[in-house]
Amino acid sequence: MSDSLSEDDNEAGAKRATDSLPARFVRIPSIAERKLGRDYTAPIRLDPRVLDQMQKTIKTLAATYKETLVGQIASLLPLIEAGSADAGEARSRLYSIAHDVRGLAGTFGLAIVGNFARSLCGYMEKHTDLDSMIIRFHIEAMRDAVTDPAPDSNLADETLRSLERLIDAADIDARSFG
Repeated sequence: MSDSLSEDDNEAGAKRATDSLPARFVRIPSIAERKLGRDYTAPIRLDPRVLDQMQKTIKTLAATYKETLVGQIASLLPLIEAGSADAGEARSRLYSIAHDVRGLAGTFGLAIVGNFARSLCGYMEKHTDLDSMIIRFHIEAMRDAVTDPAPDSNLADETLRSLERLIDAADIDARSFG
């Protein structure tokens, strides 16, 4: 018998040793990260041809999106009462549609509508007891903004501020009576 281990035994021992060690990934920071800190995020560079194609696609989709948006806003109106009454399917649907509008309206040149939807989503996220009047005013503001052929951004901004003040007043009332 030999005192030395066979080659198979050495491989098996080495495998057992590495099986018990956790894998480690070493991330080497870029030069920009070393100079600007770990919070630095490198900008994404797109091929200008891809960017042009994306912009053409958005313009093509924008023509039909406004019709889709009008339909989405119309579908919110019947959900107001049920959505404000309890946290069931109607509320979930109302939030889901408003969230979609919030995310897409600005992409297709309807930022005003997106701002009203953002405000409505924020209200729904922060409150468990919803006021149907606040929801209705948000939806009507969205509808008016999308159907107005030349929406006034100053009027829209003032309407948005009024909606935020209405939410704040409802919060104060809830704290006073609740």
